[in-house]
Amino acid sequence: MVSGGIIALLFICGGLCTVLPFVAMAVFKAKNKDVKISSFFIGCGVFVLFALILEQLLHTVMLPLVGKSTVMYVIYGILAAGIFEETGRFAAFKTVMKDRNDPKEAVMFGLGHGGAEAILLAGLSLLSTALTAVMLNNVGFEELTAMSSGGNAETAELVRSQLSAVSELTAAQVVCSLLERIISMTFHTAMSVIVFESARVKEKLWLFPVSILLHAVCDLPAALYQRQVIPMWAVYPIMAVITAGIVWLAVRSFGRTRELCGEKGA
Repeated sequence: MVSGGIIALLFICGGLCTVLPFVAMAVFKAKNKDVKISSFFIGCGVFVLFALILEQLLHTVMLPLVGKSTVMYVIYGILAAGIFEETGRFAAFKTVMKDRNDPKEAVMFGLGHGGAEAILLAGLSLLSTALTAVMLNNVGFEELTAMSSGGNAETAELVRSQLSAVSELTAAQVVCSLLERIISMTFHTAMSVIVFESARVKEKLWLFPVSILLHAVCDLPAALYQRQVIPMWAVYPIMAVITAGIVWLAVRSFGRTRELCGEKGA
């Protein structure tokens, strides 16, 4: 059985992960009338193409090769994420967004990039888990296992494992999923501003490889947790501190880019 409080929290956090990106987009657009909403959806598309399709294709080849070594797994994982996502940003700024010189467009893009991640990786997952928890309470563990496995023993064992994980969820785990997405949206928005500068200012092209390294550093705590090197409670404070540093860099980058593109002002 899953408590009513956990189920409610799953629906609330899942709903927030799904709605917050659009709220952020609407608020930013309301305060910056000249910014194009299409930048938000370009960011969404870049995340899907580069992170969910191209990166995952590489994972199918590489993860079996590096999975046995913690060091190789961590190095590969953080660099792959950095390379694919930052290359996606850079490519978008150089192609479909090449005529947009205000770094506010990068902010809108970043909200879309991070927003798509929040919706697809957390929002839908939490809502799906909430529905599974409701079914688990209404139908029962064994009955739901039988319904979901179709009588296949191996599938039944997998379903039991998944249902056990749902029944053992804590409030802290659910809230942390929301917290992680908020940190991640902030991170993606800041990184978009930094990569935008590298795409617009020839002398700042070196910021592109730096952005890949920054992305890798921010992903390091999560990768270490996946390999049980550090506990979960340590992941989010470390990510928050790293993200705060990247936001500081992005604020400085935003000002430089506006000035160099001839659009001075706050």
